[in-house]
Amino acid sequence: MILAGGGSTRLGRDKASERVNGRPLVQWVADRLALLADEILVVKAAGQELPPIEVAKPVTAVDDVLPERGPLGGIYSGLQHASHDLSIAVGCDMPMLSVPLLWELCLLAEGYDVVMPTRAGQPQPLHAVYRRSCIQPMGEELGMGNLRVISFLHAVRVRYVDEEIWAREDPEGLSFFNVNTEEDLRRAARLVKQRKLRPERHEPSSSER
Repeated sequence: MILAGGGSTRLGRDKASERVNGRPLVQWVADRLALLADEILVVKAAGQELPPIEVAKPVTAVDDVLPERGPLGGIYSGLQHASHDLSIAVGCDMPMLSVPLLWELCLLAEGYDVVMPTRAGQPQPLHAVYRRSCIQPMGEELGMGNLRVISFLHAVRVRYVDEEIWAREDPEGLSFFNVNTEEDLRRAARLVKQRKLRPERHEPSSSER
């Protein structure tokens, strides 16, 4: 699930379509997810035009069910369209996702509704795994006007993943890097070039190895 319907207020233009080394930012994200997901949902604002996304998995663009409800509304919308019980949710501006880390979060999901990393003690809801069981408590919070992504967590089973665990797969924490400014765009271009990111085979996590 790629959340692409945000206002991009700091950058001032649509981040999903912004190009990094000649490719849309959302394409970099889709490339990483396609290595382990059965399908990719891009949750967008009504009327938002997305660039073509070319990956070897089904890609579906869906509109926010509840307009202008922020990331919580985006995740809520995506879960309603998801074909599977378990979904990875990330932002469209996170080009440095670690496939082994995302896979590790999925492996930790048994018995939980949400698996969410924490960084410097802060939850990372836009780099997390959610079950469809979250739909009802999310809807209740949205109905009350609570738009914080973590507002519903008190009503579900959450497994928080601290740095000691996720750093095994992503020691530099680049998975959580997101593009908000022009400088971030320049950094993203440097990083994808340095790491020579490209579509590739699924990389197993340490637990698989």
